[in-house]
Amino acid sequence: MNLTLPGLCFLTSSNPLKFDTDGHETLFKPVSPDPGLPENVLVLTTVHVQTLHLQSVNGISLFDRLDVTDDLRVPEIYDGSQDLGGKRILILMLNGWGDMILIQPALRAFYSKAASSGKAPHITVGCNWIHNFPYPGAPFIQDVRPNIMTLEELGRFDLLVNLIPVNHKRSLDKSMRDLCSEILHLNGGGQAIAPPRIVPDLNRVVRMRPIFDRLRRSTGKKLCYVNWKSRFVHKNAPPRLLFEAARALSDRYQAVLFKDAPVSEVMQKEIDASDAPIVNLSHLIDDYHDTVAALTLVDACISVDTGIVHAAGALNLPGVALFGPFPPETHVSDYPSIVGIRGDYEGKICKGPCLETHRGCAEINFIPSSESPCFQSITAGDIVDAFQEALNGTEELTAGMGCHPKGDRDLPETPHTTGR
Repeated sequence: MNLTLPGLCFLTSSNPLKFDTDGHETLFKPVSPDPGLPENVLVLTTVHVQTLHLQSVNGISLFDRLDVTDDLRVPEIYDGSQDLGGKRILILMLNGWGDMILIQPALRAFYSKAASSGKAPHITVGCNWIHNFPYPGAPFIQDVRPNIMTLEELGRFDLLVNLIPVNHKRSLDKSMRDLCSEILHLNGGGQAIAPPRIVPDLNRVVRMRPIFDRLRRSTGKKLCYVNWKSRFVHKNAPPRLLFEAARALSDRYQAVLFKDAPVSEVMQKEIDASDAPIVNLSHLIDDYHDTVAALTLVDACISVDTGIVHAAGALNLPGVALFGPFPPETHVSDYPSIVGIRGDYEGKICKGPCLETHRGCAEINFIPSSESPCFQSITAGDIVDAFQEALNGTEELTAGMGCHPKGDRDLPETPHTTGR
């Protein structure tokens, strides 16, 4: 039997291999000289091969197709026609942390569709977030594992859903949730899809709360998270833009920052150079679950397009998201509490939104050390106006739901366990 899996490839190696996925190690040690044995064949994405430069590693052989015995059990590729009830389903993905939050409703709806037959499926997510999986303990996900595995391990599943292709698609009118919904065959079914929701680890919230409370008392102000850096330079805003917005709001809000250590050090230097009114609380952050816990302790947020925006939206935290190369409509329209703004930038070469992420900006010849010129058409006044719009919208939403605004409501008392 000739085996091919779209978007995936097969790897054999004469040397031991170790892959680190979000702190989770996948060890691969050939136990037999026979490369045809399922336990001696790794299945991984073509993206892994490219990013890890596996094609240039001595001892590694890569295949788009594989000759296997007819009795080898492999999962059926999901095409929307199969009965999902009671099946062991593997969903492969390779997403950013924020994207994982954005597509959560699609995964939830897929589980509901599968369970509608009366037999609950067992859904495993093969992804690049293990310890930092954004919604641990979710009832619609039974297991989380790395998206690199042996052919033997792959054969333990009944159905395979490959969501990895969405990472190569860019769309002006479809979000990543929309693209995943299409692959999951959820479109046109008339099912209601609720917005993303995540829950903080309350043990972490309790640990951090005294620090945030002291800052509120000492300043007499509410707290607003600000962030001007993303993983991609092309999404970075000029620090001065966020500093100006923080100063404009400083009569009511104390600006705070919390990021991972390497980036935080760079941002602190920028804060010091401009004497910006921002308190850096990054010493509290060890992982993304700490970030989520910290977000529940602020009253609002202003951030460039990054995972923080999705976490804030999924927590119903009012805020502003600043967009350069991507349109807000496909990234934050699922979050009622977030107002997205993007300037109508038009340069000599580029006209936004360009939908480019990794290479950077064509307008500045893809110089990696430069900020995106998209933000030249956004002012601090635009941010302040959008900020007030977000506050007003959140107050109307919570009033309609019979809730208190974000800054005035208590978190639930029962801790949410983040371990698996």
